[in-house]
Amino acid sequence: MWIREPGKVTDRLDFLGTTDNCLYLLKGKAAMIIGGGMSWVAPSLEKQFSQLDFAPEKLKYLVLSHSHFDHCGAAPYLKRKFPHIQILASAYSEKVFSKEKAVNFIAATNKYMIDRMGLQQEYERLNLKFDGIHVDHIVTENDIIDVGDGIKVHFIEVPGHTQCSIAVHIPELKALFPSDAAPPPTGTDGVFFPGPQYDFGMYKQSLERLASYEVEICAFEHYGVVIGDEATKILQDGLRQTEWFKNLIIALYQQTGDFDQTVKRAAAETMQKSEFDFMDKDTQLTILTTVIRKILSYAKLLDEPQAT
Repeated sequence: MWIREPGKVTDRLDFLGTTDNCLYLLKGKAAMIIGGGMSWVAPSLEKQFSQLDFAPEKLKYLVLSHSHFDHCGAAPYLKRKFPHIQILASAYSEKVFSKEKAVNFIAATNKYMIDRMGLQQEYERLNLKFDGIHVDHIVTENDIIDVGDGIKVHFIEVPGHTQCSIAVHIPELKALFPSDAAPPPTGTDGVFFPGPQYDFGMYKQSLERLASYEVEICAFEHYGVVIGDEATKILQDGLRQTEWFKNLIIALYQQTGDFDQTVKRAAAETMQKSEFDFMDKDTQLTILTTVIRKILSYAKLLDEPQAT
């Protein structure tokens, strides 16, 4: 079963935000928000928080799965709303958040969506400015946080989509929060195209690891939650899609012999199917170009550009 709209998942887990941009409220004796979203989801969060039966003072943690603009943009708003909350992220995410260029880019992409959606009044009223993130606690592989009532949150390092990606596993709930380390569900082809924006080999290894978990809840930060028998299957589907997409890109490059033509042909096939409406086409094309380069580099058909 695929839950696409925010609402109750289980007695311990609520799906917050929107279909496009998902956050989750985990409830033990203490509460934890998993996912940092974008600032434009704040009006939805305001309404959801007002309707939830939970004590705000119990909210202790906010987990940021990685440093991309669509997974951390709402963090400053949440920190202002819940000043006592501790922000958890990987060490490399903390490094990214310390860079002025990265902060400015995250701020600009989040403000772009505020303006595009006509949310200027909400931006001012709720103070949705992205003005940086202070990580209160770095989480690493095998770290565990006990939120009480028998619920323990296990952290998994899953590099590949980014260098800083982490996933969350909760054995007691048979729940996995893979973020973008696994392709999310889609209404067109089962799962989206893979997103190895840092390293394809690492991405595939991380996805293979996640797909080995037997779970009954797979909660993505885009396009909702898959539950029941389909929760494990969606991760296996992601692995198959990743292999298929790699082979497609290699075949296109071997046909064209040209990187730019490969990107053009891949874009014609993939971007028309994209449901990432919160992202402009130029940004989507930039991401696709990076993914293609990572795949061709992995296949030793293309050299990575030298850092300057």
